[in-house]
Amino acid sequence: MYFFSPSSKKKVFLLLGDILIVLITFYITVFIKIKIFDPFNFKLILPKFNWWAFTLISLSPIIFYIFELYNKSRWENNTKLLLYISFAVLITSSIVAFLSYIFVFNMVIGRAILLFYSIFSILLLFAWRKLFVNVFSKSEYLKEKVLLIGDGAIVNDIESIVKTYKIIPYDLKIIRNYSENRGTDYVSDSISTQSLFDMVVDNKFNTIVVACSLNDFPLLRKWLFDMKFSGIAIYDALYFYEALSAKIPISSIKDSWFLFHNQGKKFNPFLYSRIKRIMDILLSLCGIIILSPLILLIGLAIKLSSKGPIFFKQERLGQNEKPFTILKFRTMIVDAEKGGPKWSDKNDSRVTKVGRPLRKCRFDELPQLFNILKGEMSFIGTRPIRKFFAEKLAKDIPYYRLRFIIKPGLTGWAQVQGRYFDNNEEQKEKLEYDLFYIQNQSLFFDLFIVLKTVSTVLFWKGQ
Repeated sequence: MYFFSPSSKKKVFLLLGDILIVLITFYITVFIKIKIFDPFNFKLILPKFNWWAFTLISLSPIIFYIFELYNKSRWENNTKLLLYISFAVLITSSIVAFLSYIFVFNMVIGRAILLFYSIFSILLLFAWRKLFVNVFSKSEYLKEKVLLIGDGAIVNDIESIVKTYKIIPYDLKIIRNYSENRGTDYVSDSISTQSLFDMVVDNKFNTIVVACSLNDFPLLRKWLFDMKFSGIAIYDALYFYEALSAKIPISSIKDSWFLFHNQGKKFNPFLYSRIKRIMDILLSLCGIIILSPLILLIGLAIKLSSKGPIFFKQERLGQNEKPFTILKFRTMIVDAEKGGPKWSDKNDSRVTKVGRPLRKCRFDELPQLFNILKGEMSFIGTRPIRKFFAEKLAKDIPYYRLRFIIKPGLTGWAQVQGRYFDNNEEQKEKLEYDLFYIQNQSLFFDLFIVLKTVSTVLFWKGQ
């Protein structure tokens, strides 16, 4: 599901259903177990189980998200969906049981409670998703009725996104050839028999998206004001596209958009920058210490499997295009760029046998923890790029150099999309994701990307 969709009621509805299932299933399981074996102690022991329930409710949505239970593509295959739900529930239960063993004294969660809770919640969560797809997602109440007025590339892009958004669809109508002549409005080259305002009310549109200049249509401007003050949501097409796709349409925007977008919100505020740097230092230090055995094993595997050094060093551009030396595990053969610089692709023949799984699970990036500790990189940001490719892309893609406003990151919003960007056109799309992050960066967004990264690593969707 698109996290930044203008309409969030469907996602909230699905999430609330999950939480309700987790809570009810847990208490029913506890009630049955205690009433059967020790009916006199239920009220005495219930407060300690409340800690368990609170932790389950807090942790479950995070684990469910990591296992992509809110990703519509995971709902299509029943077997895979049941498998992902099972893993998510079992891991959540195990974590909470471990935490209760450490922090909640004189209470041991029995295997019977864990077993029955897991079985019931897995079955109910699976049934809830199938019900949601087949009943609730098709409900007229849950559909976002959108009227899009205008034409051009941005309208075609919005239409394409909505058509692929199948699990919780939008009900979209487009007026492409809107025009006005002496106070009469024309819709699709024919005179409308009713005002646009009446059309919106009669068809119960709750969202209007405008992709044309209001200076050319005074009647439309008047109607939009009337509709806005009557409670109908009015969106600019650029904002709606950004919210729907979580990227910025660089082909449809102007310089003023970058300069004045998110006015009233300070860009990269001081407190956020300081907290982010402190977190980078602490997490990189912990990562280096905890993962040192894994780093040694990977280094040994690389050394034994192919000729050449363990680490790959290369100059990349950092914040404000300042060069630095990036450190990675070597995943390609020696002299991989003998014929000149080249984009890496999905089935790159230069990648070694050990290098391929390292790339898939992103373990080749682990040495960059040292770059983060030094302050050359951050955990979250745009991916560092070589000067050769940066200069080439800056000539072909507008606003490309804006990606260097922030520090490069170990992971980022573009990287968690789970796909390759191995040509100029796809690099343009990658920049759209990067600019979206730059415009919307926050600690909450960073946490969201971390969860997406865990999911990406877990399901081997790396490059």
